[in-house]
Amino acid sequence: MSTSRLHSGFDHFAIRAHDFEATVRFYREALGFTVAYEWTSPGVVSRSAFLDCGNGTFLELFDPGDTVPGGPDRHAHAAPAPTDEQRAAHNALLHICLRTDDVDKAYAHALQHGAREMQAPADLPQTGLNESPDVTIRMAFVYGPDGEVIEFLRRPDFPGENQ
Repeated sequence: MSTSRLHSGFDHFAIRAHDFEATVRFYREALGFTVAYEWTSPGVVSRSAFLDCGNGTFLELFDPGDTVPGGPDRHAHAAPAPTDEQRAAHNALLHICLRTDDVDKAYAHALQHGAREMQAPADLPQTGLNESPDVTIRMAFVYGPDGEVIEFLRRPDFPGENQ
């Protein structure tokens, strides 16, 4: 029996950048993303960009004044500004995860470039279910410049992952 996928994987994740230039700088300097494409749509979007994550997926940034699909109608700079914890708790997107061979280094580098600590690097044993093996992962979390939660993860490949 032939099965075809309805999609070919994630294309991008989108966030509202409260300070557009600072957000672009953070993702370029702290995480090594590159600007792939910038655009404006007069009357709809004042400024947006796709940042290349390096593996065919992108992070899409929207200027704070824009109301984007899936975003709140409230202007990004309306007072009082929400805390990182409030932003993280009220978003459907729980976090952006970046796979790395060195969680500690990625975490420290992000903090040096303006990220805020959420959870320091730690090992987490996981008990496999339904024939999945027990594994230990290493992970850490930071808050990005717009309150987004960024996870750094080192984990073993899943069975059949790179086939």
